[in-house]
Amino acid sequence: MTELSERVDVAIIGGGFAGLATAWALRQRGVTDMIVVEREAELGRFASGRSAGLGRQLAEDDDTTALAVRGAQLLREVPQHWRETGSVMSFDDAALADTYVARAAKYGVAVEVLDRDGVLARWPQLAELRLVRALAVPSDGVIAVQPLLRALAAETRLALGTRVTALEPGRVTTTRGAFEARVVVDASGAWAGELTGDEPLLTYKRHVFVLEAQAAPQAPWLWHLGSGEIYLRGDAAGVLVSPCDAARSEPGHQEPDLVGEEHLRKLLDDVAPELAAARIGRRWACQRAFTPDRRMRLGRDDERPWLVWAAGLGGHGATAAPAVGERVADAVVAALRG
Repeated sequence: MTELSERVDVAIIGGGFAGLATAWALRQRGVTDMIVVEREAELGRFASGRSAGLGRQLAEDDDTTALAVRGAQLLREVPQHWRETGSVMSFDDAALADTYVARAAKYGVAVEVLDRDGVLARWPQLAELRLVRALAVPSDGVIAVQPLLRALAAETRLALGTRVTALEPGRVTTTRGAFEARVVVDASGAWAGELTGDEPLLTYKRHVFVLEAQAAPQAPWLWHLGSGEIYLRGDAAGVLVSPCDAARSEPGHQEPDLVGEEHLRKLLDDVAPELAAARIGRRWACQRAFTPDRRMRLGRDDERPWLVWAAGLGGHGATAAPAVGERVADAVVAALRG
């Protein structure tokens, strides 16, 4: 078990994508006197390690899209972390589709507009999907989640199985003792803000299933952004699918339940009867955490110069992680310089 130093320059709370990417980016900037403190005995125990690994660049707002585009750019530099598969994003609202086309142009993401036949050529199982337009995004991909977590953590001191119990300026108290830290990064996911008395994040549980079915060879993953939101991608064991449910939950509560399965079955009955009959081979749930305004909370705290935020990634952590790390690391360096 890693020993806690009496003093470090940077303490990062949380061993998920946000915290580990910050550590990675700090190393790129020459900052090495740091430690990542993680309450669990493994990295990415909650949201990060349970990601479906969809490398999605076009998001719901401009800032998240900018981070995801930059993150994907960095991930492509390491082929074992990113496999370019392309994606399809489908819509039942033409105006929303137009918004995404404009966002793609703004951030330099090439897209191809598809009609219904173009979607069904890639996913013939979705015969009843109600859509008016779709976008093919050739540069999207699939992320190898666990290898990426390990790579981001490489050469970083990790204090696993260590829960932070209190924060004060310059001091971090844990279940294994206290130490001094010039800068603290709150990257604790669904728990962000709990120790500082800030407004808590909003946490939601989402289910993911692997069906014993088969996707078309080389099919891109598909995300339907409309009524009956759903995403699917091919998986070695079948078809990975999520009904994109969003039940409010307490931090850390992400056990799969029958409500999530019922939601999935109802969606598939409506849009993909062939898949609705498939047996579920594997199921799990993950947790997504949002700020009240659904914008990531990144950078220095306005009132506490020793505190930097890396929170509220809202399900975009896998793709955006390297860019999130860059932005937060820049804020940490500024804080270290005073």
